[in-house]
Amino acid sequence: MGQHTTDTSLTLFDFLIGLGKILRYHSDSEYPMSENSFGSQAIDIAWFNEQGDRFPLFIFEIESTSNNSIANNPTKIFGKESKVFEKPLFFFHIIIDGAENSEKYNDLLGLFGKYNYDLFRVNNGQTENLILKIISQHRRIHNHIDLPYLIRHINNYENIKTEIVFDRFLTELEQLIQENESYRTGQAYADIGSRDISFIEQYVKFIHRSYLNKSLPYLSYESYYASICSEFINLGILHYNFKDTLRDTDFKNLLIEAQKTETFDKIEYLPGLNYDYDIFIQDFVPFYLTLTFFLFDGNISAQRYVLDVALGIIRKLQISNDFTFEHHVSWFLLMAASNQEFYKDFEEVRNSMNSNSGILNTILYCPIFMNDHNNLPDSEMILIPDRNTYVELFKREFSHLSNDKDINQIAIMSLSEDWKDAQDRHFNLGVDLSNLVSKSLS
Repeated sequence: MGQHTTDTSLTLFDFLIGLGKILRYHSDSEYPMSENSFGSQAIDIAWFNEQGDRFPLFIFEIESTSNNSIANNPTKIFGKESKVFEKPLFFFHIIIDGAENSEKYNDLLGLFGKYNYDLFRVNNGQTENLILKIISQHRRIHNHIDLPYLIRHINNYENIKTEIVFDRFLTELEQLIQENESYRTGQAYADIGSRDISFIEQYVKFIHRSYLNKSLPYLSYESYYASICSEFINLGILHYNFKDTLRDTDFKNLLIEAQKTETFDKIEYLPGLNYDYDIFIQDFVPFYLTLTFFLFDGNISAQRYVLDVALGIIRKLQISNDFTFEHHVSWFLLMAASNQEFYKDFEEVRNSMNSNSGILNTILYCPIFMNDHNNLPDSEMILIPDRNTYVELFKREFSHLSNDKDINQIAIMSLSEDWKDAQDRHFNLGVDLSNLVSKSLS
């Protein structure tokens, strides 16, 4: 093994050692091939099933150039009898700066290609293929691939990241994920996108791919509330970003179909039967329905369906001291006020609340993610004004806030808990959504 000194080779060296750890191998570098390490031939990078194993599963040799000694590295592995040195599951031969066309490549593949060997030329744009080949070989012996760690690892190395066309790479990567793990891909991508704005585009494209290959209904999300609401949110993301190319798609019918597995229609609020369910109704239902509603901006049919679902839930709730009813109402009125098509719905809920002495102003004009509403020192009971006055007052409430997040980012963050490890857990997606909507009300 030669000394690696170029930035590219050092970066790749470090990247591959880290990748081995992410894939749960014991990674070693400059690994001696004989027990007498002094003067022994050595392997650039070796991945073992576990620490203490004698022979590696995967071998990586990195060549700075395609010089005349290029055959030495595979020869030292495949030229030995197996009782001396067992053959690896795969040998990755990597050339950093190889000649454009060289007979050496064909000679190497002709001589060693019948073994588990392949050649990868970094300067010929084969870094992406190298990583996919590694994952493919990894999948021969292990089912699990930790997608968030893998993709974040790639993003940590700018020289590696710039060599990858992510649309193509992720599409190929998804084909390598075992069927019994593919349902977790949405959660993995949401976790990445919730922390990394640059990955939001990839999540959106993944949802489109999932819709086209009919796997969208089978995506699974970890939190109780996201697992129930995710298909509504993902259909909304699909509509928001691809409505022009999917103009003939009946999104209302897709929402109805989504109810077959996780239904809102059957919600009966019976407090005390299930803690998670109670929290879901009290805190999260109105936010997720409102987020879905505005993701379907411009699709009156789909928005009408979501609004009817929200109204059906409100009719089942009772006014109580925990402000659950008012929490739902504050989000419903924001939806209904967004379009004159829903004027009658606005008036129905407005008149119902006003006939019961109204609502706290601090709830009406501040819909939030979780139901943390309280009777604050500046709270006062007010009657809900007419639709136009309500819109003006609502816009004024958020006029001092800039619009920092788009609806795709809010939607993806709502499907993940991962970002909360990096930010204040009280960060309020409801305020972000309310602020975003306030800028478009008229």
